[in-house]
Amino acid sequence: MSYHPASAEVHVEFSIPSSTPDRAAAVSVLEDVQAPMRDGVRLGADVYLPDGCTPAPTILIRQPYGRRTEDMGFDVVGRFFAAKGYACVVQDVRGKFSSEGEFDPGVHEVNDGYDTAEWAAAQEWSNGRLGCWGESYYGWTSYATAISGHPAIACIAPGDITVDRRAGWMRQGAFLLNTTGYWAIAMDAQNYADLAALDPYTLPLIDLPASCGADGVFFRTLIEHLDDPEWWAERSLAGRLGEVRVPVLSWGGWYDNYIGPQLDDHAELMRIHPAPETVHLLVGPWDHEGTAEYTDRAVCLELPPTAEHRWAAYERFFDRYLLGVDNGFGASGAVEVFMLGANCWETLPTWPPPGVERRALYLRSGGRLALEAPTVEEPPDAYRYDPLDPVAATVGRNCWGLCTALADRRTLDARPDILRYTSDPLDEPVELMGPIVAELYAATSAVDTDFTVTLCDVFEDGTVNTIQDGIVRARYRDGFDAPSLVTPGEVVPYTVRLNAAAYVVGRGHRLRVDVSSSDFDRYDRNLNTGAPTGQTADAVVAQQSVHHSPGRASRAVVSVRSKKSSESL
Repeated sequence: MSYHPASAEVHVEFSIPSSTPDRAAAVSVLEDVQAPMRDGVRLGADVYLPDGCTPAPTILIRQPYGRRTEDMGFDVVGRFFAAKGYACVVQDVRGKFSSEGEFDPGVHEVNDGYDTAEWAAAQEWSNGRLGCWGESYYGWTSYATAISGHPAIACIAPGDITVDRRAGWMRQGAFLLNTTGYWAIAMDAQNYADLAALDPYTLPLIDLPASCGADGVFFRTLIEHLDDPEWWAERSLAGRLGEVRVPVLSWGGWYDNYIGPQLDDHAELMRIHPAPETVHLLVGPWDHEGTAEYTDRAVCLELPPTAEHRWAAYERFFDRYLLGVDNGFGASGAVEVFMLGANCWETLPTWPPPGVERRALYLRSGGRLALEAPTVEEPPDAYRYDPLDPVAATVGRNCWGLCTALADRRTLDARPDILRYTSDPLDEPVELMGPIVAELYAATSAVDTDFTVTLCDVFEDGTVNTIQDGIVRARYRDGFDAPSLVTPGEVVPYTVRLNAAAYVVGRGHRLRVDVSSSDFDRYDRNLNTGAPTGQTADAVVAQQSVHHSPGRASRAVVSVRSKKSSESL
């Protein structure tokens, strides 16, 4: 349910499965309602009401995609929550669609969230208790409204989002072009800019909007401020999770673009929240668009239906914390995750769960993935990275929908610019359960470059499925606050975060780690020149090497659960 301007291969009729009885026999809609903000700007909304149940607890959905945009399905969502006994406000945020003012992503949402809560709590159809729901940008406005501190906010259910916008948009320094980049161009207009003619290969990157005739004011400003911490701070909620004092249901998917920093947010909330027992986590086999719910596939894995489980979790969460029903939500464990490869849900006390062990998989010279670290110097493995011929598996696809945008990686096996390290077949199934990180020792002939790492499940029939992946931009290897170029030819350690997994690798399967330097247009290309991102059309071919020696042992470190899993690895 996120808008992707350059995509949508298939139109899907959105519906919500439910196995619980409705509380309202019918739903009424108040259309074109306006809420006043403190500066006089008025924000447009539709309000869905449960007939015979008002005044009712109220769910706020504050979003920039158009409350009546058909593909977004807000009418379906509003009617669902109203049928369950809630008033539901679907509001266009400032500067979008029916709302006045200027849209500057992130800048106004705390104040506008407070003012919207003030208005909604005073309406005759509301009982004064409010909750927030939403994914992506309207998950972010859910956090913003809770951070505003309005006393009517009782709980929030934000999904597929992180409060740290910079960490979410620049994964270890690499810009998420296909998703947040295209979004930044499309969202400049009051409705949507037309990106049909967009050329992702445009250089310099800052001129990308012009390729489709868009103004691209926000996109160009974004590119100009990628290294400006003050600009990001004004548009982010990073560092403000301590101001969230209400119950939270954070929900997302293993193939969502934000799952890494979202899990960081959950861990931080568990650490600082005044009532951590009311902080819940739900992670399913989904991507940002929830494509697995209508394709029944997560990349190469077949799935059972999961949509009803997702919506039942929202309903039970709001019943518990907004309606006040003592339904035991979360009593058996505050975390629910879907185990990919086993096709089952697990309830856990924490994430990661107790009893998880960390195991290293060493990238050995010549393409072997082994439990044993090298004991002698081994020859490095080398490849050539040409920014004008990047690995480009996602061009023309929608990376908000990674469950369908990603495919069997055998389609890339002919490329010489990907190193592949493969294990022996597993004697027993292995349960991956928790964080995954790669530790590379690599050298480049350039002053800046990227390194990508993909952890794969190789099926017995040869299918190569992505478990998780990651990317690091060399200049940001020590973080956003310490950018520095590299010395050509110097072997440098790189930590690459591959988010986390709940994934069973089957008996007879093999694990594989792929290393390369591009994943375009999912991320922007590093042109290897050291120039600021997006500011130049110049490109340099880089000679890359990955090293294997006792002091420089490149490896992937996975989290495994259960005695059998540990013995298998």
